[in-house]
Amino acid sequence: MTSATLFADIDPRGCDDVLPAIPNASSLFIHTGNIINRGFIYKRSPTVTEEIKLTCVKTLGKWLSGINKHETKMLDVVDMDYGQITNSAGITEDRKNLKITVKLFVNNAGPDCVNEALNCVGAKLGTSYVETLILSLPGTSHGASVTYNGLVGPYWEAAESVSHFEYTSRTHHSECSKRSNPDDTLGSGEVGEEEDEDELMCSEDSASVVRKDANDGNVFISWTVGFSDLNAASLRDVYDNAHNKPSIDQINSDVCCSPPEDLVALCKEKDIQLLTHNDPRDILSEDVMAEILSSHLTHHKDLLGWQVAWVLRYSGLVKCRGIIHTKGYIVKLARNSSSQDHFMIAPH
Repeated sequence: MTSATLFADIDPRGCDDVLPAIPNASSLFIHTGNIINRGFIYKRSPTVTEEIKLTCVKTLGKWLSGINKHETKMLDVVDMDYGQITNSAGITEDRKNLKITVKLFVNNAGPDCVNEALNCVGAKLGTSYVETLILSLPGTSHGASVTYNGLVGPYWEAAESVSHFEYTSRTHHSECSKRSNPDDTLGSGEVGEEEDEDELMCSEDSASVVRKDANDGNVFISWTVGFSDLNAASLRDVYDNAHNKPSIDQINSDVCCSPPEDLVALCKEKDIQLLTHNDPRDILSEDVMAEILSSHLTHHKDLLGWQVAWVLRYSGLVKCRGIIHTKGYIVKLARNSSSQDHFMIAPH
Protein backbone atom coordinates (compact mmCIF):
# COMPACT_ATOMS: atom_id res chain seq x y z
CA MET A 1 0.00 0.00 0.00
CA THR A 2 1.43 3.35 -1.03
CA SER A 3 1.66 6.42 1.20
CA ALA A 4 -0.74 8.17 -1.16
CA THR A 5 -3.33 5.50 -0.46
CA LEU A 6 -2.87 5.92 3.28
CA PHE A 7 -3.41 9.66 3.18
CA ALA A 8 -6.38 9.25 0.88
CA ASP A 9 -8.14 7.31 3.62
CA ILE A 10 -7.82 10.20 6.12
CA ASP A 11 -10.62 12.74 6.26
CA PRO A 12 -8.91 16.11 6.99
CA ARG A 13 -12.14 17.48 8.40
CA GLY A 14 -11.86 15.09 11.33
CA CYS A 15 -8.72 16.86 12.49
CA ASP A 16 -10.74 19.99 13.24
CA ASP A 17 -12.52 18.18 16.06
CA VAL A 18 -9.35 18.00 18.13
CA LEU A 19 -8.21 21.56 17.47
CA PRO A 20 -8.74 24.34 20.04
CA ALA A 21 -11.33 26.91 19.01
CA ILE A 22 -10.43 29.96 21.15
CA PRO A 23 -6.93 29.39 22.60
CA ASN A 24 -5.85 33.03 22.23
CA ALA A 25 -9.08 34.76 23.25
CA SER A 26 -8.94 37.12 26.22
CA SER A 27 -12.64 38.06 26.19
CA LEU A 28 -15.67 35.93 25.45
CA PHE A 29 -19.21 37.28 25.04
CA ILE A 30 -22.13 34.84 25.05
CA HIS A 31 -25.46 36.35 24.01
CA THR A 32 -28.42 34.03 24.38
CA GLY A 33 -30.71 36.04 22.15
CA ASN A 34 -34.39 36.29 22.97
CA ILE A 35 -35.23 33.22 25.05
CA ILE A 36 -38.99 33.78 25.11
CA ASN A 37 -40.86 30.79 23.68
CA ARG A 38 -37.81 28.54 23.87
CA GLY A 39 -39.56 25.27 24.64
CA PHE A 40 -36.48 23.46 25.92
CA ILE A 41 -36.21 26.02 28.74
CA TYR A 42 -39.72 26.27 30.05
CA LYS A 43 -40.42 22.55 29.96
CA ARG A 44 -37.85 22.26 32.75
CA SER A 45 -39.00 25.26 34.85
CA PRO A 46 -35.38 26.16 35.57
CA THR A 47 -33.95 28.44 38.22
CA VAL A 48 -32.30 31.66 37.06
CA THR A 49 -28.84 30.06 37.07
CA GLU A 50 -30.11 26.98 35.23
CA GLU A 51 -31.78 29.24 32.67
CA ILE A 52 -28.50 31.03 32.01
CA LYS A 53 -26.65 27.72 31.79
CA LEU A 54 -29.14 26.10 29.38
CA THR A 55 -29.26 29.06 27.01
CA CYS A 56 -25.50 29.67 27.06
CA VAL A 57 -24.81 25.99 26.32
CA LYS A 58 -27.21 26.18 23.35
CA THR A 59 -25.51 29.34 22.08
CA LEU A 60 -22.03 27.85 22.43
CA GLY A 61 -23.07 24.73 20.54
CA LYS A 62 -24.66 26.73 17.71
CA TRP A 63 -21.57 28.90 17.40
CA LEU A 64 -19.16 25.98 17.29
CA SER A 65 -21.20 24.22 14.62
CA GLY A 66 -20.69 27.08 12.18
CA ILE A 67 -17.08 28.20 12.64
CA ASN A 68 -13.70 27.44 11.15
CA LYS A 69 -11.30 26.81 14.03
CA HIS A 70 -8.33 27.84 11.88
CA GLU A 71 -9.90 31.32 11.73
CA THR A 72 -11.16 31.62 15.31
CA LYS A 73 -7.99 30.37 17.02
CA MET A 74 -6.29 33.76 16.59
CA LEU A 75 -9.23 35.88 17.78
CA ASP A 76 -8.70 38.02 20.87
CA VAL A 77 -12.40 38.82 21.37
CA VAL A 78 -15.00 36.16 20.63
CA ASP A 79 -18.69 36.97 20.23
CA MET A 80 -21.07 34.01 20.43
CA ASP A 81 -24.45 35.49 19.55
CA TYR A 82 -27.49 33.24 19.24
CA GLY A 83 -29.41 36.08 17.60
CA GLN A 84 -26.84 36.49 14.83
CA ILE A 85 -26.71 32.73 14.37
CA THR A 86 -30.47 32.48 13.88
CA ASN A 87 -30.84 35.80 12.03
CA SER A 88 -33.26 37.05 14.68
CA ALA A 89 -31.20 39.70 16.45
CA GLY A 90 -32.71 42.95 17.66
CA ILE A 91 -36.17 44.03 18.75
CA THR A 92 -39.05 43.19 16.44
CA GLU A 93 -41.67 45.23 18.36
CA ASP A 94 -41.90 49.00 17.82
CA ARG A 95 -39.39 50.35 20.36
CA LYS A 96 -41.68 53.05 21.73
CA ASN A 97 -44.15 50.36 22.80
CA LEU A 98 -41.58 48.57 24.98
CA LYS A 99 -40.11 49.19 28.40
CA ILE A 100 -36.66 47.62 28.67
CA THR A 101 -35.14 46.85 32.04
CA VAL A 102 -31.48 45.87 32.35
CA LYS A 103 -29.86 44.32 35.41
CA LEU A 104 -26.07 44.15 35.48
CA PHE A 105 -24.45 41.62 37.82
CA VAL A 106 -20.81 42.57 38.32
CA ASN A 107 -18.51 39.70 39.28
CA ASN A 108 -14.89 40.45 38.37
CA ALA A 109 -14.91 43.74 36.50
CA GLY A 110 -14.15 47.39 37.15
CA PRO A 111 -16.47 50.36 36.65
CA ASP A 112 -15.79 50.44 32.91
CA CYS A 113 -17.99 47.36 32.63
CA VAL A 114 -21.10 49.53 33.06
CA ASN A 115 -20.50 51.38 29.80
CA GLU A 116 -19.29 48.21 28.09
CA ALA A 117 -22.33 46.16 29.10
CA LEU A 118 -24.86 48.85 28.22
CA ASN A 119 -23.37 49.50 24.81
CA CYS A 120 -23.24 45.76 24.25
CA VAL A 121 -26.94 45.27 24.97
CA GLY A 122 -27.72 48.36 22.90
CA ALA A 123 -25.91 46.87 19.92
CA LYS A 124 -27.54 43.47 20.39
CA LEU A 125 -31.08 44.86 20.64
CA GLY A 126 -30.63 47.70 18.17
CA THR A 127 -31.57 50.43 20.65
CA SER A 128 -29.75 53.40 22.15
CA TYR A 129 -31.61 53.61 25.46
CA VAL A 130 -33.27 51.57 28.17
CA GLU A 131 -35.86 52.68 30.68
CA THR A 132 -34.31 51.11 33.79
CA LEU A 133 -30.82 50.04 34.87
CA ILE A 134 -30.20 48.05 38.06
CA LEU A 135 -26.65 47.54 39.36
CA SER A 136 -25.81 44.45 41.39
CA LEU A 137 -22.30 44.90 42.76
CA PRO A 138 -19.99 42.35 44.35
CA GLY A 139 -20.12 42.25 48.13
CA THR A 140 -23.66 43.62 48.45
CA SER A 141 -25.79 40.50 48.07
CA HIS A 142 -25.14 39.10 51.55
CA GLY A 143 -26.26 42.11 53.54
CA ALA A 144 -22.78 43.51 54.07
CA SER A 145 -22.46 47.27 54.39
CA VAL A 146 -20.66 49.06 51.58
CA THR A 147 -19.91 52.74 51.14
CA TYR A 148 -19.98 55.16 48.27
CA ASN A 149 -16.30 55.98 48.60
CA GLY A 150 -15.28 52.40 49.30
CA LEU A 151 -17.04 50.49 46.49
CA VAL A 152 -20.17 51.98 44.98
CA GLY A 153 -18.96 55.39 43.82
CA PRO A 154 -16.97 54.46 40.70
CA TYR A 155 -19.74 52.19 39.39
CA TRP A 156 -22.41 54.78 40.12
CA GLU A 157 -20.42 57.51 38.39
CA ALA A 158 -20.01 55.22 35.39
CA ALA A 159 -23.79 54.81 35.31
CA GLU A 160 -24.24 58.58 35.63
CA SER A 161 -22.12 59.11 32.53
CA VAL A 162 -24.63 57.22 30.38
CA SER A 163 -27.86 58.23 32.08
CA HIS A 164 -30.34 61.09 31.83
CA PHE A 165 -31.58 61.51 35.37
CA GLU A 166 -33.80 64.53 34.73
CA TYR A 167 -36.42 62.22 33.27
CA THR A 168 -36.49 59.97 36.32
CA SER A 169 -38.82 62.04 38.48
CA ARG A 170 -41.56 61.79 35.87
CA THR A 171 -41.24 58.11 35.02
CA HIS A 172 -40.12 55.94 37.87
CA HIS A 173 -43.36 56.19 39.85
CA SER A 174 -45.79 55.87 36.95
CA GLU A 175 -48.39 53.18 37.48
CA CYS A 176 -47.94 51.92 33.94
CA SER A 177 -44.23 51.44 34.47
CA LYS A 178 -44.84 49.60 37.72
CA ARG A 179 -46.89 46.96 35.97
CA SER A 180 -44.28 46.46 33.27
CA ASN A 181 -41.32 44.82 34.97
CA PRO A 182 -41.04 41.02 34.92
CA ASP A 183 -38.13 40.85 37.34
CA ASP A 184 -39.36 43.21 40.03
CA THR A 185 -42.27 43.24 42.48
CA LEU A 186 -43.49 46.42 44.12
CA GLY A 187 -42.91 46.72 47.82
CA SER A 188 -45.80 47.45 50.11
CA GLY A 189 -46.88 51.00 50.73
CA GLU A 190 -46.10 52.32 47.24
CA VAL A 191 -48.60 54.78 45.81
CA GLY A 192 -48.83 55.06 42.06
CA GLU A 193 -49.48 58.19 40.09
CA GLU A 194 -51.69 58.40 37.03
CA GLU A 195 -49.56 58.44 33.91
CA ASP A 196 -50.03 61.28 31.45
CA GLU A 197 -49.19 61.49 27.77
CA ASP A 198 -45.81 63.10 28.41
CA GLU A 199 -44.70 60.08 30.41
CA LEU A 200 -45.37 57.84 27.42
CA MET A 201 -42.87 59.80 25.35
CA CYS A 202 -39.80 57.97 26.64
CA SER A 203 -38.93 57.12 23.08
CA GLU A 204 -36.12 57.20 20.56
CA ASP A 205 -36.95 60.85 19.83
CA SER A 206 -36.39 61.75 23.49
CA ALA A 207 -33.12 59.85 23.56
CA SER A 208 -31.93 61.61 20.41
CA VAL A 209 -32.42 65.02 22.04
CA VAL A 210 -30.31 63.98 25.02
CA ARG A 211 -27.55 62.59 22.80
CA LYS A 212 -27.33 65.85 20.89
CA ASP A 213 -26.71 67.68 24.17
CA ALA A 214 -24.04 65.21 25.37
CA ASN A 215 -20.42 66.24 24.98
CA ASP A 216 -18.67 63.00 25.93
CA GLY A 217 -19.68 60.95 22.91
CA ASN A 218 -21.82 58.43 24.79
CA VAL A 219 -24.62 56.99 22.72
CA PHE A 220 -26.35 54.88 25.36
CA ILE A 221 -28.85 56.32 27.83
CA SER A 222 -30.84 54.88 30.71
CA TRP A 223 -33.65 56.81 32.35
CA THR A 224 -33.98 55.26 35.80
CA VAL A 225 -31.02 53.85 37.73
CA GLY A 226 -30.87 51.95 41.00
CA PHE A 227 -29.21 49.18 42.98
CA SER A 228 -29.81 45.65 44.10
CA ASP A 229 -29.41 44.50 47.71
CA LEU A 230 -28.16 47.70 49.35
CA ASN A 231 -29.06 47.74 53.03
CA ALA A 232 -30.31 50.92 54.69
CA ALA A 233 -26.90 52.15 55.84
CA SER A 234 -25.33 51.59 52.45
CA LEU A 235 -28.23 53.14 50.55
CA ARG A 236 -28.22 56.23 52.76
CA ASP A 237 -24.47 56.66 52.29
CA VAL A 238 -24.84 56.41 48.53
CA TYR A 239 -27.80 58.79 48.51
CA ASP A 240 -25.91 61.36 50.59
CA ASN A 241 -22.75 61.22 48.47
CA ALA A 242 -24.01 60.69 44.93
CA HIS A 243 -24.59 63.72 42.73
CA ASN A 244 -27.61 62.11 41.08
CA LYS A 245 -29.75 60.09 43.44
CA PRO A 246 -30.70 56.42 43.02
CA SER A 247 -34.40 55.84 42.53
CA ILE A 248 -34.61 52.06 43.02
CA ASP A 249 -33.37 49.52 45.55
CA GLN A 250 -34.11 45.83 45.13
CA ILE A 251 -34.08 43.35 47.99
CA ASN A 252 -34.05 39.58 47.74
CA SER A 253 -37.47 37.97 47.93
CA ASP A 254 -36.31 35.73 50.77
CA VAL A 255 -36.73 38.75 53.06
CA CYS A 256 -39.66 40.40 51.29
CA CYS A 257 -42.24 39.15 53.78
CA SER A 258 -40.55 41.22 56.43
CA PRO A 259 -38.36 43.88 54.79
CA PRO A 260 -36.05 45.75 57.17
CA GLU A 261 -37.95 48.59 58.80
CA ASP A 262 -35.05 51.02 58.50
CA LEU A 263 -34.83 50.35 54.75
CA VAL A 264 -38.57 50.81 54.27
CA ALA A 265 -38.46 54.09 56.19
CA LEU A 266 -35.48 55.37 54.19
CA CYS A 267 -37.08 54.55 50.86
CA LYS A 268 -40.26 56.39 51.86
CA GLU A 269 -38.25 59.37 53.10
CA LYS A 270 -36.12 59.64 49.95
CA ASP A 271 -38.82 58.62 47.44
CA ILE A 272 -36.97 55.46 46.39
CA GLN A 273 -38.82 52.46 44.98
CA LEU A 274 -38.30 49.39 47.15
CA LEU A 275 -38.64 46.34 44.91
CA THR A 276 -37.95 42.64 45.30
CA HIS A 277 -36.13 40.08 43.17
CA ASN A 278 -35.52 36.35 43.26
CA ASP A 279 -32.02 36.21 41.80
CA PRO A 280 -29.59 33.84 43.54
CA ARG A 281 -26.77 35.22 45.63
CA ASP A 282 -24.24 34.02 43.05
CA ILE A 283 -26.01 34.17 39.72
CA LEU A 284 -23.21 32.45 37.76
CA SER A 285 -20.50 30.70 39.74
CA GLU A 286 -17.13 29.70 38.36
CA ASP A 287 -18.21 26.04 38.54
CA VAL A 288 -21.30 26.65 36.40
CA MET A 289 -19.21 28.71 33.98
CA ALA A 290 -16.84 25.75 33.64
CA GLU A 291 -19.80 23.45 32.94
CA ILE A 292 -20.99 25.79 30.17
CA LEU A 293 -17.62 25.88 28.46
CA SER A 294 -16.89 22.16 28.80
CA SER A 295 -20.30 21.24 27.38
CA HIS A 296 -18.92 21.74 23.85
CA LEU A 297 -15.28 22.84 24.17
CA THR A 298 -13.01 19.86 24.78
CA HIS A 299 -9.49 21.17 24.26
CA HIS A 300 -7.70 22.22 27.44
CA LYS A 301 -6.39 25.35 25.72
CA ASP A 302 -9.97 26.58 25.39
CA LEU A 303 -10.97 25.92 28.99
CA LEU A 304 -8.32 27.27 31.34
CA GLY A 305 -7.99 30.75 32.83
CA TRP A 306 -11.58 32.00 32.45
CA GLN A 307 -13.57 33.92 35.05
CA VAL A 308 -16.98 35.57 34.98
CA ALA A 309 -16.58 39.32 34.43
CA TRP A 310 -20.26 40.27 34.38
CA VAL A 311 -23.72 38.96 33.55
CA LEU A 312 -26.42 41.18 32.07
CA ARG A 313 -30.10 40.32 31.89
CA TYR A 314 -32.46 42.37 29.75
CA SER A 315 -36.23 42.17 29.57
CA GLY A 316 -38.59 44.09 27.36
CA LEU A 317 -42.29 44.38 28.19
CA VAL A 318 -45.12 45.83 26.18
CA LYS A 319 -45.99 49.02 28.04
CA CYS A 320 -49.06 48.99 30.28
CA ARG A 321 -49.86 45.39 29.35
CA GLY A 322 -47.25 43.39 31.28
CA ILE A 323 -46.58 41.07 28.33
CA ILE A 324 -42.97 39.88 28.17
CA HIS A 325 -41.81 40.48 24.61
CA THR A 326 -38.06 40.03 24.92
CA LYS A 327 -35.79 38.45 27.50
CA GLY A 328 -32.17 37.38 27.31
CA TYR A 329 -28.73 37.28 28.86
CA ILE A 330 -25.29 38.50 27.88
CA VAL A 331 -22.37 36.92 29.72
CA LYS A 332 -18.83 38.23 29.52
CA LEU A 333 -15.97 35.93 30.46
CA ALA A 334 -12.43 37.28 30.83
CA ARG A 335 -9.29 35.18 30.71
CA ASN A 336 -6.33 35.46 33.03
CA SER A 337 -3.53 37.00 30.95
CA SER A 338 -0.96 34.46 32.16
CA SER A 339 -3.15 31.60 30.91
CA GLN A 340 -3.53 33.28 27.55
CA ASP A 341 0.21 33.89 27.15
CA HIS A 342 0.88 30.26 27.96
CA PHE A 343 -1.26 29.09 25.05
CA MET A 344 -0.10 31.48 22.34
CA ILE A 345 -0.07 29.78 18.92
CA ALA A 346 2.05 31.11 16.13
CA PRO A 347 0.08 31.96 12.98
CA HIS A 348 0.71 29.89 9.88
